[in-house]
Amino acid sequence: METSSPVQGVLFDDRFLDKYAGSIISDPAIAIVELVANAWDAYATRVDIVWPQRTKGIAFSIKDNGKGMTPLQFNRRWKTLDYNRLTEEGNKSSPPEELKDALHRNPYGRNGKGRHAAFHFSDPYRVRTWRDGVETTYEVRRGTGTPFHVTELSSRSAVSGHGTEIVATASEGTSMTADEAREVIGLRFLADPNFVVSIDGTLVTFEDVPTQSIQKIHVDVAEFGKVDLIIIDTQKSDKTTKQHGIAWRVNSRLVGNQGWLGFDHERILDGRTTEAKRFQFIVSADILENAVLPDWSGFVANDEAWQATRTAVHAKINEHLLSLSAERRREAKRTVRETLDRTVRQLPPVGRDRWNQFVDEVIDACPTISTEEVSQIANILANLELSTSKYGLLKKLHDLKAGDFDALYELLDRWTVRLAKDALDEIQTRLKLVQDLDEKLRDEAMDEVGDLQPLFERSLWVFGPEFESLEFTSNKGMTQVIQSIFGANIPGSRLRPDFVMLPDGSVGLYGRDSHDLGHDVDGVSRLVVAEIKKPNVIIGSEQKGQAWKYVKELLERGLLSNAATVTCYVLGSKVDATENEPRTERNGRVTIIPMTYNVFVRRAEKRMLGLRDKLKDAPFLKERGFDGDGFIRSLSEPAADLLSL
Repeated sequence: METSSPVQGVLFDDRFLDKYAGSIISDPAIAIVELVANAWDAYATRVDIVWPQRTKGIAFSIKDNGKGMTPLQFNRRWKTLDYNRLTEEGNKSSPPEELKDALHRNPYGRNGKGRHAAFHFSDPYRVRTWRDGVETTYEVRRGTGTPFHVTELSSRSAVSGHGTEIVATASEGTSMTADEAREVIGLRFLADPNFVVSIDGTLVTFEDVPTQSIQKIHVDVAEFGKVDLIIIDTQKSDKTTKQHGIAWRVNSRLVGNQGWLGFDHERILDGRTTEAKRFQFIVSADILENAVLPDWSGFVANDEAWQATRTAVHAKINEHLLSLSAERRREAKRTVRETLDRTVRQLPPVGRDRWNQFVDEVIDACPTISTEEVSQIANILANLELSTSKYGLLKKLHDLKAGDFDALYELLDRWTVRLAKDALDEIQTRLKLVQDLDEKLRDEAMDEVGDLQPLFERSLWVFGPEFESLEFTSNKGMTQVIQSIFGANIPGSRLRPDFVMLPDGSVGLYGRDSHDLGHDVDGVSRLVVAEIKKPNVIIGSEQKGQAWKYVKELLERGLLSNAATVTCYVLGSKVDATENEPRTERNGRVTIIPMTYNVFVRRAEKRMLGLRDKLKDAPFLKERGFDGDGFIRSLSEPAADLLSL
């Protein structure tokens, strides 16, 4: 008979909770801060703490008048490991109903670990929480095989108000005294005067903050009066910037939320720095009574008193932070200079002075910037000083739009600067060539068609990918044969030895050598004949025959082998409608292709993937007078004389 075994659930070692919560349970300072922070997140306005005294039999307890929890909320929040507060409750803490007009708070907690701090004071401990008329009491104790157990002890209805109380079940002591607890709480929870904490019946005030951790300064605001600036230094950085930053108070009421982000969205201090997690600046500015927005979320942006006060206070805060970081800044400057000493020594005296001034000003103006970041920027500056273009690059970068920066980053991430320049130079050369061809081929008044032959010599790639090879060169020997056919005294023949001037145009010959088995040149394997006709010449059978005549002469003189392949292009402004088709000779080894200038330019465009359209605003095209919009319009116009590409 088969028996089914029970399903084994996940088991936890007895040490799991201590490792999971860490210092939240082991460190009394962190434990009490976490429990007070939970009350803050529940939008309590008052927290009362009884500090444990073992000798007097007094057990720890903490009670707040926050929003409390329903049984469903308690079970969800207390029993979920790594409870995600932001997902469950949002990134703001809303006030209870009676304070519905109050601003939402920035919550302290994120993952629900803070509740485990109660285990520092007692195991088990009890939680009494009430809201919506129902009060429920639970007992929470460490488990065996599970992190902890929660047991409901009692429940009653018709309860008024809301809040939560955590009570230790025994008067276990702790290494921290009540006075030390006041110091810890005072260092972090005095920014909002509407959030008060008491320990053993005594309110925590600025007097509880150690003298070495607090400083009070009067700030003069010209024409408006004075404000009080209280600086609280926790002496060591917390894990987050929560309960740190600048808090503005007017008539003992907090304006907006405490933080390093100003009401104008200016970030006063980088939240990643140690200072951002260490300092509080509390500004008592009753002179701004008439500058506060009706909902107390901030100040009237264009109010003169607010603008003057903000400027004066921020200047004083920056002055204080700079004084604390003076030694660190000196060390940063020394490190940057030592790191880049070899490069900087190559600079001329003026450039070196400029570079040193830059390093000083950046580190002084941005004390929170890391030494590594300053070194990177300073290295760029030194290289700019050494470059020929100097700071022209910075001007180019300054003119870039946000999207261009992303595109530049992607470009440099995939290409080296040198490789990108080589590729873009080739594109630029070809696009300029296409532009020259477009302008000159469309000029029907051009008499010197011979001016086009040098362009065609650099444009063989337009005819097809097989002509991309750099081995194609002007064949002077064959050109001289063509010259002899028409006579040596034809105008221009001696001035342009790479092609032949004809009465109705010009001819250029461009060949690629063939090689024998020993890799020696043994003739021409591929020949391109480019014959360019004047605008008034219509390409027909006679013109095709003329091209074939050149090839026959070369064959008869032994300059072309039977294996050579020849392509003749006869180009002009117009082609006879009955002669559009190519002509072939010698079983297809010789092909004679009539082509209009228009088709040639269009083919060049297609071979360049239409880049002239995409790059119509490029400076090198605009400098040459390229009309991008007009060009695009011409592409959309039908052309009856175009051959299919």
